[in-house]
Amino acid sequence: MAEAPPSGESESSAGTERVRKIVAVVGNSIGAVALAVAIAALVAILWFTREGVSISDVFEDDRSGSTTTSFPILMLFLSMIGFFFGQFASRGRWGVGENMSAWSSGTFRIVLNPTSVALHTTLWLLAILAWVLVLPFPVYLDVVGKLALEDGSSSARQFWFAAIAYGAIAGAIASVVFVSLLKKLTYNRLLDRNRASIVDGSATQVAWRRFSHIWRGELMVAAVAGGALGLAPVGFHVDSSAYVLSFAAAGVGLLIASIVMALNAWRSGLPVERVESYT
Repeated sequence: MAEAPPSGESESSAGTERVRKIVAVVGNSIGAVALAVAIAALVAILWFTREGVSISDVFEDDRSGSTTTSFPILMLFLSMIGFFFGQFASRGRWGVGENMSAWSSGTFRIVLNPTSVALHTTLWLLAILAWVLVLPFPVYLDVVGKLALEDGSSSARQFWFAAIAYGAIAGAIASVVFVSLLKKLTYNRLLDRNRASIVDGSATQVAWRRFSHIWRGELMVAAVAGGALGLAPVGFHVDSSAYVLSFAAAGVGLLIASIVMALNAWRSGLPVERVESYT
């Protein structure tokens, strides 16, 4: 007959579960609200500056418009932080790993219940849609003469600054989500197929563990690739084919590199659902 856990241990477990649920609700709520505020603020900035209203006409203290234009970025960061804690609390099991080096006191590890492929694909498509609406669509309207902006006006400069900056961000997000989705679809199958070739503790295994498993290096490269690809349409706005080709070539090259890295990330020998970071 199995013994019941001590009452103190049971109460501690229940308390931990309550804290986890609170963190999940608060984190996801903050993430969702901050994301909605970021989107609303960006839409407002693009809408009013497109209509010839300078940011300083609305906020007199913000003469250049840089503070107002950067506000959605701050909200995006707040959203990321909220979702980080919210999702890891709701979908993750936390633990402490072993020391990796003399410079580290150990590592945190989290095993996540992965999101569905359908949801992952939906997020990727939404990121692409956001990029199209923020940058390529205004560029198209500009090229065909349907974007009535006064050349040299502060509202025109602020419009294009916001469109270009957030177009690059949306492109980076879309690229990261795509490479992440590809990794999700292929990682465990490749790991199972090649597990016998992995020597735990070898230089190769440790290097891939640090680069890909801990730091998600392939996603960092994907972000730069997406930023470059996201900026490529600006070349049509400035009437420079060299701009388009150079940014597109750099983006494609980096995206291919990130895909190759993602397809070799199994060399860490660790499951893709496991997240690890240095303490």
